[in-house]
Amino acid sequence: AWNKCAANLVSGSTGKVRALAFFYFLPTYGCPDSRNGGCVGARNQANLGWICRLIVPSTPSWHRVGHRLTVAFNQLRRLLNSPVASNSQTPFPKSRNVVLDIVAEGRRKNIVHCFFEVDASALRAQISNCTPQSGKRISITSYISGILAASVAADPRMHAYRHKGRELILFDDVDLSVMVERNVDGRRQPLPFIVRAANRKTFLEVDEALKQAKSAPLFADGPLSALEAQFFSLPQILRKIVWAFARNDAHLFRQIAGTVGVTSLVRYSTGRMFGLPITPMSLTLTIGEISPHLALVDGVLIEGKSLQLTLSADHDVIDGVPLARFMHKLKVNLEQGMS
Repeated sequence: AWNKCAANLVSGSTGKVRALAFFYFLPTYGCPDSRNGGCVGARNQANLGWICRLIVPSTPSWHRVGHRLTVAFNQLRRLLNSPVASNSQTPFPKSRNVVLDIVAEGRRKNIVHCFFEVDASALRAQISNCTPQSGKRISITSYISGILAASVAADPRMHAYRHKGRELILFDDVDLSVMVERNVDGRRQPLPFIVRAANRKTFLEVDEALKQAKSAPLFADGPLSALEAQFFSLPQILRKIVWAFARNDAHLFRQIAGTVGVTSLVRYSTGRMFGLPITPMSLTLTIGEISPHLALVDGVLIEGKSLQLTLSADHDVIDGVPLARFMHKLKVNLEQGMS
């Protein structure tokens, strides 16, 4: 190795490098070191190998690197000059700022998710029992929303919010923020609709409020009111300032977004399905899909149907064990009715 490096220095190096090698290595080559009994020349041989690799690398290595850079540059140039694929362009609607703001605030929360199922047959039986004498049928979403509001009202810790970073606010009334799909600017998108004091309303009143939210004119008092439309048309920097105030003021947040979230995916798909929402709420219930399943009843294997649900909570204010107790109580209330 020493001979090879020396040959490279002599044949491929500049005069300055050859002179450096000559004056640095030759005077001490093979001379004993009186201080440690070693040989300075042997140590300098190792140093020479290091200098050979640093100053005079082999030509094929540099050639391969240069070739690879040339190929990479040509590939990048072809990529940038490639034709644009066939497409159609539409303006990004300002109404989508509703979803963007909700998702942005939801990312700030430490959300935990709990998955559970309820017996769909027992659920439908309870809905039939709650059907008023007028014969109006209550939707699954309306019934679950009513049960959820009553269950949260019995345990106000489930919709607690931090206020100014120093205290928790536990509201007496449950304001449900239900996502309703509407046609906005020629596109269907979810819009939040707040059912105020849902825990004080009957199932029929909740159902009528949700049905009205699906047909009420926009930019009025229903989903996407005139005030909301004006707010979400503001620049993002101004909207962030408002959300910063609402984030630290529980009462302002309640007025803007409600206290408990509900989103429903039922009847939009088939098979088992759980949702994982990005939510700014302290508690959010996602209604999945009804799917068949096998169950063992009294030693007999029978086919039944279950509804998948996801309970999402802000871990900053709700711990796992209280959430598990609430989830069990909610399941019992859904299948057996409010006790």
